[in-house]
Amino acid sequence: MYYNIGVLRIISKNMPEEKKSKILIVEDEQHLLSIYATIFQKEGMEVLTAQTGEDGYRLAEEHTPDVMLLDILLPGGMDGLAVLRKLKENNATRQIPVMITSNLADDETISEGLSLGATGYFTKSQFSPDDVVKNVRTIINQ
Repeated sequence: MYYNIGVLRIISKNMPEEKKSKILIVEDEQHLLSIYATIFQKEGMEVLTAQTGEDGYRLAEEHTPDVMLLDILLPGGMDGLAVLRKLKENNATRQIPVMITSNLADDETISEGLSLGATGYFTKSQFSPDDVVKNVRTIINQ
């Protein structure tokens, strides 16, 4: 009987670990960033965070996340639309699904985000974090 337990241990050690999905959250509102990071960590995902467009773009290049949540209004020299534009121009990052989460709800901004290649657009005041999580799960499971 001891032998069987040892064999099971060996088998489990040699089995490949399930790959964690990786999400990059680019959000300057610390409270919202913490909420999303906590939710996605509980979902079993590897979470990367950035609070500026520049840092978000750099992390996307370095880590190629499975999905990215991207705010539009960000401090520094690069807003979310500029980040999205650069991601989609770069062969190494163009395939990353990007979901915009923003307080901007005007038709022009939404159209611009989607035309630049965003997978979805969520107005923060109209969608709960749970809605965003459901959509992220759908994208990752495709």
